[in-house]
Amino acid sequence: MRKFPKTLNASISLEHLPMTERDLKQICFDWETRGFSFLRPAVVLDWKTEPLPLGHSRLELESILSLGFWESLYDWFFPKHFFEYKKDNLTKKIRNELFSQKIKTKPNSIWIQWKQIWNSPVSLIWFHLGYIKLRMDLDLEPNLFPNASPLSFEGDKKLYFRTGYLKTIHYRLTKKEFKPPYPKFAEVYIKTRDKHSDESLGKVFYTFLGYLLEKSTDEYLLSYWGFDSTLPESIRTQIPSEIWNFTISPTPSLWKEDHLFEKELEFRTVYPVSTSSQNHPR
Repeated sequence: MRKFPKTLNASISLEHLPMTERDLKQICFDWETRGFSFLRPAVVLDWKTEPLPLGHSRLELESILSLGFWESLYDWFFPKHFFEYKKDNLTKKIRNELFSQKIKTKPNSIWIQWKQIWNSPVSLIWFHLGYIKLRMDLDLEPNLFPNASPLSFEGDKKLYFRTGYLKTIHYRLTKKEFKPPYPKFAEVYIKTRDKHSDESLGKVFYTFLGYLLEKSTDEYLLSYWGFDSTLPESIRTQIPSEIWNFTISPTPSLWKEDHLFEKELEFRTVYPVSTSSQNHPR
């Protein structure tokens, strides 16, 4: 008779961390001194970092978890789902602990504001850009839209997704070029009607909700790339994975998007970029 598993091995990998490899290694040494207390009851068997440039630091961590009876039972019936759940949970704990370390050493607010000016994206280059509209029975937090009212259609909200591969992020003086495999990137909007201070209603728009990546465990990278408008977790957990099933054309067209971080979709234009255009990434 097959026995229920009593332990679970999990390998965690975090890439493109916004710190030097030296700083990352020192943080891991501190964690090791405390026995990786923030990950308990998981036990860390081994960890390593790679000496890569700033913004490309990598951490790999091997761990083992002791399973209680009900966890063992769940793992026995649904091993793949249980493993992904536990791995995502450990990844979030490590990511949160890493960024809490960064918060302790934040410079003064003037320096932060100065960095935000130069590190905020001003335009994007997409390819395989696609559009998806969905109707969902979506639970929304109260007062999420102080000046707008989400529209419902037979109880469902209308969502609009702009999905594709992220090729280039342009900043004021620099740009970030991605290499294959390109990150799957999306913008999410919801259909709303403007709500005025006198309680009257105005025009209908698709209001911007936030950005997301294909894997939620990778979305800590968004703030590092300058995208602070990430999708709220309460909504992120309800987004179906089918939005990433877009068709890949044999000759991908490049599209440039300017005027980022606007409120309504009608102001967030994209247009094709010719290979002979000055806007074409080089």
